[in-house]
Amino acid sequence: MRLNDAVLGVLLLVMGAALAYASRGFPAIRGQQYGADVFPTLVALGFAVCGVVLVFSGLRQRRPAIEWADWARERHGVRNVLIVIGGVIFYILFSRRLGFLFTMGPLLLVLLRLFDVGWIMSIAVAVIASLGILYIFGSLLYVPLPWGVLAPVRWW
Repeated sequence: MRLNDAVLGVLLLVMGAALAYASRGFPAIRGQQYGADVFPTLVALGFAVCGVVLVFSGLRQRRPAIEWADWARERHGVRNVLIVIGGVIFYILFSRRLGFLFTMGPLLLVLLRLFDVGWIMSIAVAVIASLGILYIFGSLLYVPLPWGVLAPVRWW
């Protein structure tokens, strides 16, 4: 699926307006000439400028708003997209109860097999990536990932 640049430009304009509206109530920083709203407002302005450029570019192209790619017409293409979305929903629903390792490991295994990676490589990547991500986020970045059923035997 390909969206016309004008559609994306309108989305950027809406996002920029929403960000500017949300950031206008941020408090001022004591002793500073600018407040906490400056950076989000600048980002919103950047969104708006890019949105305007995209709208004009899309209108000049004179293409339909949405063009479906070849993969979207194939049964397996739509299936793959639905499985990826289902995987994200699976992680959201079960990661707290089961833990990161018991949700991300199987999820990675399914996704790798879905895209025709061999069994041995899929298992190796799923295990190593899950453990690596858990270590990097938990120990180095101090972003706790859910332990779920492994909480009693947590090793850090």
